[in-house]
Amino acid sequence: MAAIKLRALGLREVDFGDYDRYLTALTDAGRRVEVLCKNVRRGKRQIPAARQLCYAELIVSERAGRYALREAALVHSFFPLAQDIERYALACYLVELTAALTTPDEDAPAVCRLLLHALHALEGKKRDPVLVKAAFEWRLMAESGYAPDLTACGVCGEAIEQPPLYFSVGAGTAADARCAQRIGGYEPLAEGTLRALAHVLSCPVPRTYAFALGGAAREQFSRLGEQYVLYHLGRGFDSLAFYRSLVPPVGDARPCITSIRSVP
Repeated sequence: MAAIKLRALGLREVDFGDYDRYLTALTDAGRRVEVLCKNVRRGKRQIPAARQLCYAELIVSERAGRYALREAALVHSFFPLAQDIERYALACYLVELTAALTTPDEDAPAVCRLLLHALHALEGKKRDPVLVKAAFEWRLMAESGYAPDLTACGVCGEAIEQPPLYFSVGAGTAADARCAQRIGGYEPLAEGTLRALAHVLSCPVPRTYAFALGGAAREQFSRLGEQYVLYHLGRGFDSLAFYRSLVPPVGDARPCITSIRSVP
């Protein structure tokens, strides 16, 4: 079997037998692959790069769509996140969500870059993890075909010229005040929330997390992002439940700001 070189981030690992492991990984191309890693836990032959949260260069053999590991060279380990249980729990949620929205059959290169930038943001501790989580959720859903439609009223189809803009998680659409009040199920978006959404959904991937947001807009942006994921995927995530046991949803006590601030 010919050797294939892949750069990939470990999303999930499952040990079996005495020395072996199955590694679910996301390639640079955004394709989810399953790799059989024989003897990676055996004495001097251990391969620490074949792990969850390790970005590595993998040399694999392929047969009928199945991959077997030959070698792995570490490019970057996100293991330092384990020193902060809250950030580590959040990282586990991000990789579990990514695994749920990627496939072995389709490339999604923006998704891999989006996840790597999110993990670097958490590791560097220069970004608000609440905003990293929400920005990742919104942008990942958009890259996976679940983008919310904020371009016009989802009820009457007309452009929304006067604020406030209302949004429905279930419909995934915006509405003007008159239609929102008539239909129900929509809530008004704070100006800061709307600007944050516009930034996250349209900016280059490396800039996804380069903004700051406070007050009730931060709470709304975060709350709606999580609700949007859970509603449209129709499932929960064990890692999210664990994260929520450590970090309850942010409150709505502070006054709302009206704009986001871009940060370097």
